[in-house]
Amino acid sequence: MHRYYRTCCIKTAEVQRIFYLFFVTFSFFPAPYEVHRFFTLLPLISYILCLYLFLLPTPYSLIPTPYSLLPTPYSLFPIPCSLYYMTNDFDAIIIGSGAGGGTVALALAKAGKQVLLVERGSRFIDSEPYQDEQRMLIDMAAFDDRTIEVNGRNTRLFIGGILGGGTSLYGGVLMRPSRNDFHPGKYYSEWLPRHLWDWPITYDQLSPYFDQAESLFHVAGDDPKKIIHVETPAHSYPAKTPPLEPINQKLERGIEKAGFTPFHLPLGIDFNRCLRCPKCPGYYCPNDSRASTLVCAIDGAVRNYHLQLKTNTEAECLVTNAQGKVVGVKLRWRDTGTIETIKAKTYIIAAGAIGSPVILIKSGLTGRSGQVGRNYMYHCGALAAGLFSQPTGGADTFIKQLGFTDLYFGSGDFPHKLGYSQTVPIPGHLSIQENLPVPIPDAIAKFLLKRILAMTGFVEDLPQAENRVEVTNTGAIRLVHKFHPYDIYRSRYYMRQLKKVMRHAGVVFMFGATGDKDDRHTAHQVGTTRFGTDPKTSVLDPYCRLHDHDNVFVVDGGFMPTSLGVSPALTIVANALRVADYIKETC
Repeated sequence: MHRYYRTCCIKTAEVQRIFYLFFVTFSFFPAPYEVHRFFTLLPLISYILCLYLFLLPTPYSLIPTPYSLLPTPYSLFPIPCSLYYMTNDFDAIIIGSGAGGGTVALALAKAGKQVLLVERGSRFIDSEPYQDEQRMLIDMAAFDDRTIEVNGRNTRLFIGGILGGGTSLYGGVLMRPSRNDFHPGKYYSEWLPRHLWDWPITYDQLSPYFDQAESLFHVAGDDPKKIIHVETPAHSYPAKTPPLEPINQKLERGIEKAGFTPFHLPLGIDFNRCLRCPKCPGYYCPNDSRASTLVCAIDGAVRNYHLQLKTNTEAECLVTNAQGKVVGVKLRWRDTGTIETIKAKTYIIAAGAIGSPVILIKSGLTGRSGQVGRNYMYHCGALAAGLFSQPTGGADTFIKQLGFTDLYFGSGDFPHKLGYSQTVPIPGHLSIQENLPVPIPDAIAKFLLKRILAMTGFVEDLPQAENRVEVTNTGAIRLVHKFHPYDIYRSRYYMRQLKKVMRHAGVVFMFGATGDKDDRHTAHQVGTTRFGTDPKTSVLDPYCRLHDHDNVFVVDGGFMPTSLGVSPALTIVANALRVADYIKETC
């Protein structure tokens, strides 16, 4: 029925345009007044009919401006020119606007492709309310609003749920991995099957795209020579970092006394505009100085390259024809509940390591490997928090500045691969109250907030088939995850090393935790649609295309066979640029 209305509206618009052309033509020739009046009234009648059809509950919010290029005295009821494109294919439909989706949308739109970007969440207009800890981290106002069954209990996860995806809420650390991360068999031959010992691409193949990604996100960084064991730009980062805050100068000395090499974290933050908010990760940036796909890619692509954007719209599933070829995507407008199937030449899924396998499973596109939704990873972290005798400044200004990578591949007394370490801000006194085992008054929580500083270390967790995303018979999402004992073993070692740093920095009291204690903070989620060369062991081919469907790609963190020792954000952006180049050449 809705498709019938849409067709009627398109036909009416065509009739209106014909009437209008007649009107313009006759206006230039002498004719009786009655003739002019006749051809003036016809387009007005057509406009009224179109307006009536627009008021029907159909998803015309997909249709963007611009309006008619011809000037008209009846512009009170304009008909969008792009209404005609509703019956034609897009070159590409992209599902998800995070690090992968937003990046590939810009690349394809800039290349002249007709692109539709679909985002389940909404755009934040007023950022001020979202600096509120209660709304952001307790009520989770900007995070994914779906309730997910996690290890047998229903909860919500801390994954981005707004336009820009996780990049609109992340901490901004954008680091390259080690070239050896692409050959995990060097470190995990005892734990990984032979086909996972090497990624299907090398670091050198991705290296030029890391350059592009750092430029796109305006990464501010330290002298690359200070950052050991991982890859860095050949010369320098696109932007400079500000001086260290006093507490970080103290922590820097503590890192050095512990035998490690501190450096200023590479951050996707424009420090010329940054307000130095003490609350950064998990909060929406009040002036867009933190790089996100929304700031760096999407808005520019809409403004300059005709990217069509639809928010608050959920992709239900991909649609296949009798031959099994994907020929459409079923979209649900969340504000009205209306469902419509839109067609394109190419379909690019970037809904995250949970959302993307859910779409594939609902679509029946699970391939031959049995790996769709499996191997869910999100880093087994370690945390050490120290209490200083005097305020650190962390409650008043931005202090997420320092990191070190000395333990990336372990140490002489601990020959096990780990990952990088960084300082992290304490998000607020409510978070302290929520995470302590006993209730404490606000005054004590605020006292602690002013004096606590924390560091976290990231452990590259192992892919395990039993860690998986599933869809129940009712359509609900189920997540099963448990860290491997080897992950926890390494996390505990890292925690001890971070405590040593804190001790050298002069804390009066400290405590630590390992990543296995938390299954809700899953910011670095990867692995559920891994790429490879064999359709029997991988979901995607080396260009992140479904093995059995040549017009479907996945460009979020799900493509990664292992989780790396750094945040995956920059790698996801670089890979999306690589895949975009392939799509531009072949699709």
